Amino acid sequence: MQVDGSYDAVESLTRTSENAWCSNKNDCRDDYVIQKIHDRIAKVTNIPPENSEDFQILKYEVGQFYRPHHDYIHHQKDRQCGPRILTFFLYLSDVEQGGATNFVKLKLPVKPKLGRALLWPSVLNSDPMEKDPRTDHEAQDVIQGTKFGANAWIHMFDYMAPQERGCT
Repeated sequence: MQVDGSYDAVESLTRTSENAWCSNKNDCRDDYVIQKIHDRIAKVTNIPPENSEDFQILKYEVGQFYRPHHDYIHHQKDRQCGPRILTFFLYLSDVEQGGATNFVKLKLPVKPKLGRALLWPSVLNSDPMEKDPRTDHEAQDVIQGTKFGANAWIHMFDYMAPQERGCT
């Protein structure tokens, strides 16, 4: 860790995309359009916007990927916000070739398409504090074009208030 609290870049063998956060820290989450998107997600899921993390904006260039992973974070089930229960992924561009979101165990690739949204559970319906192993997924290699997307992770309980207190 650096003196200013930042960390050196670490090269990952499982994730090569670039990302940025749309948060209160940079006044992005307060933007009118961003609030409308959070409100629309809340309407679709019937879960208040406060349960959603800040958007993670993603960029995948040719050859970039995110190998199989899961969005569930085990230790969060004991935190005030509870676990991530849903992922709402927004496709912000078309991709000429590659870049699909592939649900590995389900053998279900979803091709990126501008304006498309993908919603999936991170937890079991029968036990919403436990990970649903069926939704392991990956961002497949972009072969041609650039993929832009945004993650909206939705928690069991209010995420924003605990985040402001550093308890997420």
